[in-house]
Amino acid sequence: MNGEVVHGDASTSDLAAARQQIGALESALAEAQAALAAARAALDEARAGYQGLVEVLNQSPASTAMWQGDDFTYTFVNPAYCAALPGREFLGRPLVEVAPEAKEQGLLDLFNHVYRTGNPFIASELPVAVRDPTTGRDEQRWFNVVYAPVRDGAGAIVGVCHFSVELTEQVRARQAAEARAAELRRSAELIAAQQETIRALGTPLLPLAPGVLAMPLVGPIDTRRSEQIMEGLLHGVAKEGASTVILDVTGVETIDTQAANAMIRAAQSVRLLGARVLITGIQPAMAQVLVQLGIDLRGIATFSTLRSGIAAALGAR
Repeated sequence: MNGEVVHGDASTSDLAAARQQIGALESALAEAQAALAAARAALDEARAGYQGLVEVLNQSPASTAMWQGDDFTYTFVNPAYCAALPGREFLGRPLVEVAPEAKEQGLLDLFNHVYRTGNPFIASELPVAVRDPTTGRDEQRWFNVVYAPVRDGAGAIVGVCHFSVELTEQVRARQAAEARAAELRRSAELIAAQQETIRALGTPLLPLAPGVLAMPLVGPIDTRRSEQIMEGLLHGVAKEGASTVILDVTGVETIDTQAANAMIRAAQSVRLLGARVLITGIQPAMAQVLVQLGIDLRGIATFSTLRSGIAAALGAR
């Protein structure tokens, strides 16, 4: 009788333990199912986010590409990237196979640096020679670029992504404008040099003897040229320490009122520097203007010819 009771107690204990284990398993299963559901939800959310990102990148005007592994196999390209490199197959192929010019120009070294260090590379107006696969010719183009590392969920670098905006038209337009500006500067410098030459030729100051200078003038004298005459006379007298200056107007047939006054003021200014002024070769038309204006020529010796003026200047030394 006692043996039967013992047997009954053991069976009850085993059953309770089994039920407890089943309950634990059911609880663990429920937790696992909940975790699986959460993981599926997270995965669905990630897929939705990834799909949304892909849609955004596909619509972006920026050229975008992604490479995986140290051989930089294409895993994604958007339409803008395909348009920038037409006539090429990308997905599942290594970069050097799709674009061998990348290695030739050192771009592959940049990708390797980003892949190894995790440091992004950013450049403005990066010059890139893009090869036309149909002709084999390289075309110089410019891009604003970003090469950034791609990481997995654990943070390990698994690839590199590329973002770029082409600036070729803007750069070429700026270069053309800069070239045009440089050409205009050269033209302006040439014009200035020519004007200086014309000014020097129009108001030449010639040394005839120690202390004696002559300025032979040819052609009409307007206000601007009269100012140049004054500047040339004063500078020459001060520089050479001249005591006598001959202003020869044999080649000047006409002179306006303002220019006549300016020329006489130039002669008077030279006198203030301690130099004697001789005017030679006054033509009838100029003499008439000077008389009509009542120009005071006192203190300024006049001679009919340059030869006589030179003789007087040399004789007075």
